Amino acid sequence: MHRKQKYIVIISICALLLGFLIPYPSLPMGQKKKEGQEELKFWHSIGTHNKEVLGELINSFNGLQKQTIVRGVFEGNDEDLYIKLLSRENLPDIVLIPVHLLPGLVRENLVVNLSSYIPQKIREEIAIRYWEFVTFEDRTYGIPFSFSSQIIFVNQNLLRIAGLRYTGESLSWEKIFPILTKIQANTEGKWAIFIPMETTTQFISFVESYTGQLIYRDEHLIVNDKKTIEAMSYLQQLVYSHSLMPPRITMQEGEQLFLSGKLGMMIAPSSMLVYTQSNLPYSLGVWHMPAPGGIKPLITGLCLALIKSNTKREKEAFAFLEYLLSSENILKWHTHTGDPAIRMDVKNSLDLLVFYEENPNYTTPVIDLERGRVFNPRVDYITLNKIIKTALERIMINREEPAAVLTDTQGQIDTLWLTAQSR
Repeated sequence: MHRKQKYIVIISICALLLGFLIPYPSLPMGQKKKEGQEELKFWHSIGTHNKEVLGELINSFNGLQKQTIVRGVFEGNDEDLYIKLLSRENLPDIVLIPVHLLPGLVRENLVVNLSSYIPQKIREEIAIRYWEFVTFEDRTYGIPFSFSSQIIFVNQNLLRIAGLRYTGESLSWEKIFPILTKIQANTEGKWAIFIPMETTTQFISFVESYTGQLIYRDEHLIVNDKKTIEAMSYLQQLVYSHSLMPPRITMQEGEQLFLSGKLGMMIAPSSMLVYTQSNLPYSLGVWHMPAPGGIKPLITGLCLALIKSNTKREKEAFAFLEYLLSSENILKWHTHTGDPAIRMDVKNSLDLLVFYEENPNYTTPVIDLERGRVFNPRVDYITLNKIIKTALERIMINREEPAAVLTDTQGQIDTLWLTAQSR
């Protein structure tokens, strides 16, 4: 591309992004609706990292409306949101829900069949493979909105202090280990890495990145094989044998260590990319998770759905879904969060390609999404996650032997799968 053309494209995308920052004449989040206006409740679990961009999208929609406005309501983490929906108390009109929790809402007959609402244009702009995770018995109950992968954030400043040079090349855990030891040896009061182990998807992503083998396959989870036990032993040793990773801390505490410059690397979802890059006082590097044998990364998704609360307001509620899924807003979500754009007209645009030249960190989750496998177990995820979390606490906090813990855990998982198959 000629230099002049390149500058023109850069200016155009900057102008587009700047336009998102100019506030619409919309209602502040806490302001009451005007007389005669309908209010639609929109429940979600988007917290600290991306609440501002979601709030801007809601406000910009409201600024264009005369009869109907949307009120966004944060309902805690994903599980809190799901459990509150199952309680059926004061249900919302719209929900942004993890893809792997949608099957439970379908079984409980809580969500609207959107098949007749979805325009052909939207179906064509979102790849077919994402629709299969929101479709049950040829009925579509959700619209794919955003997908995240686990990636490695790297504090380039600590690498330099340790005498290392940052490259964008992803490495195996075998090659990462000596880097971690150099960071620890050459920095005072710093930790080398933090690998959170609080959810099933974090567990699967790490283990598969270490072993190069799928432990989540054919909608079943296998956790007691030899290599998985080896992976969890390695993680345990990072904390208690090598002192490279801080013990007994939460994801939030690890995030604060990283943002304060006291942590060399951290595994985190791509949805934290922009927030982390904006708040880290040093240069941020981004690596793919290790992929021995070319193993595909695990992807988690969010979808938009309508709740069966008031059939008379479904059309107005779907208008908000269409607004969020517009090309402009999908671009904004991508550039303001880090999660890849799912609309093909956006991700294939020339403007975005030039944006990547100036912002290469964004390309890591984009590549992951193209290669990845979407996590969508057809079992009770809440129960599965409790089983896995208990196992992780026993290994990483109580320091129990991984082999014994994972053998016990496999029995519980097998029982859960048999229960699901008997339905």
